[in-house]
Amino acid sequence: MSAFLTSLNRAAWVRALEPMEPAAGFGSRLAALNGARLRPFLAEMQISPRDVDKGVEDAVRALAYVGRADPDALVRYSPIPGGHGESTRLAGETLDRLQVHRTYFRVCPHCVAEDLVRFDGPQHTRPWLRLPWIVGHFRTCDVHHVPLETVEPVRRRFEPFDFSEAIADLVLPGLDRARGAAAEVASSPFQAWVTARLEGRRDPSNWLDAADLYAAAGFAEALGVSMLHPPKARISEFTGLDWATAADAGFRVAAAGPAAIRDALAAMNRAQAHTRGFWGLRDTYGYAYGLLQKTLKDPAYEPFRAVVREFALETLPVEPGTDVLGVKAEIRRVHTVRSAAMASGAHARTIRRFFEHRGYVGGRDASGVTDHRATVPAEEIERIARELKGALSTPQVTREFGIPRIHLFRLIACGYLKPVIDSTEHAYAKHRFTRTAVEQMLDRLFDGAVAVNKAVGRQAPLGEARHIATCTLDEAYEATFGGKLAWKGLLGGRRCYDALLIDADELKLLVRDKPQRQCLTREECRFAIIGLAMDAIPFLVEAMLLIETEEFSPDARRMIPVITRESVEAFKDRYVALGELLYAYDLHHKQALPILEREGVGPAFDREKAGCFIFERRAAEKALQSRR
Repeated sequence: MSAFLTSLNRAAWVRALEPMEPAAGFGSRLAALNGARLRPFLAEMQISPRDVDKGVEDAVRALAYVGRADPDALVRYSPIPGGHGESTRLAGETLDRLQVHRTYFRVCPHCVAEDLVRFDGPQHTRPWLRLPWIVGHFRTCDVHHVPLETVEPVRRRFEPFDFSEAIADLVLPGLDRARGAAAEVASSPFQAWVTARLEGRRDPSNWLDAADLYAAAGFAEALGVSMLHPPKARISEFTGLDWATAADAGFRVAAAGPAAIRDALAAMNRAQAHTRGFWGLRDTYGYAYGLLQKTLKDPAYEPFRAVVREFALETLPVEPGTDVLGVKAEIRRVHTVRSAAMASGAHARTIRRFFEHRGYVGGRDASGVTDHRATVPAEEIERIARELKGALSTPQVTREFGIPRIHLFRLIACGYLKPVIDSTEHAYAKHRFTRTAVEQMLDRLFDGAVAVNKAVGRQAPLGEARHIATCTLDEAYEATFGGKLAWKGLLGGRRCYDALLIDADELKLLVRDKPQRQCLTREECRFAIIGLAMDAIPFLVEAMLLIETEEFSPDARRMIPVITRESVEAFKDRYVALGELLYAYDLHHKQALPILEREGVGPAFDREKAGCFIFERRAAEKALQSRR
């Protein structure tokens, strides 16, 4: 023990140091307990009030000696403010200087009331200053779940505020009113995390625990503000509960790591999708972006800047050369439909339709979004810009290569010709093709064709041959492109679509050599279910007891409506028509119906709607068997 400490007088009346109690609060309580104000008491004890206010270790240890307290604990939880603009050290952590209050404090009226009951002595000496009451990140009491009330004590220069004096003059007179008016609030995970950090505890699964406390807490609060409020919200008008709600929301996201932060930023992107004007970074990410901009020179914020910067460059139309949180964008990664149209030379509607078909633009989130807000990947735009140079429209392909429009549409639909830009809304409206794609399609079409001077016998152009063979264009293409035809001819040696000849008889044999139908027509279904009336089939299809679908008919050469065999067998297993019962049990309907009625077996469906009597099979067969 130093000679200086041994020379100090110890206080006559002392009270034990409470957990995480700072020196200013402990000294004020000690002075009040000995009947003095803080400054005269410290002067009498040869301790500099200014040194206590500044957290000077020697002064704090001297105060601990005077009050018979643990000096290490008192030093740990007494804030040490830096110079102008510098951070404050507290409990081994670094906090923003504005987040540690030295001129006022917040108080929980319920905590004060409990202190009055718990301790003895003059009333104003019983409450003690909790550390969260002077740390700005705390806005509610984690014990009683009520908002903290701000108390502004008399401020005297070069000394800490006198906590016990403020309790006597400003808190105790209105304590009952304050307790009654305190509204209950939810517990705060953000404040619980800050408390754990001040106690020296860290969670490896919490991404924020890898950063300095002041940066992590500041970013969590700012992110919550951006998530819950518009980008230009006036934070000067926020209440303590507004900040508390934002801090909890931001903490839940930021603690989960970069992926969760990106999801939150994506939601902010979507919120800006229906706005107009220049799409700015600050206008999108709001207060959080402003904080990261303001702290560009602080390396503690770099992990958060990196996440926001990378996401912004990946998802927003940032021009090359734009400064994004201290880094200049070298290339454009994202275009809007408008900027993409300008870069490629195509119309904005053409670009938008192209990317709608590829899933980049459209759907519920992009409904009503203007071309200035609909974004598309820049690398796609660069590719399409190259391909669009010299690309052919639908009329150009039709005229130059002799491909009828209907045939051209089926070639696209079947995947034999891939357009650069297509439109599913209209068969011929906005397709664009590279000359290379058309030439490659024709090479596949003419592969193996021999030059002929004229058509012989049943040799005909593809369109005519498919009519002779009574098949679809798709079937004709499957045979032609698939190499299934033994003979193909090229009339006059011309490389033109209408110059291709195929043998219609060969095509006919190919398309008719297919498996027979697996399902039943309605007429066939009537014979498969004994005793069923034809009028009953539409009713059973509507009731989903018979499942109707479509199947290709080799005889009709088209898709026809059919009923699946599985549904027919399932129906027969559960139900039986009256006609089948009469045949199976050799009865007349005037005999069978009274028997079923006496046995309590009624029709499964209304006779008028079904068109015939239909019963539950097991019940009907049991009734007739027992009668026999």
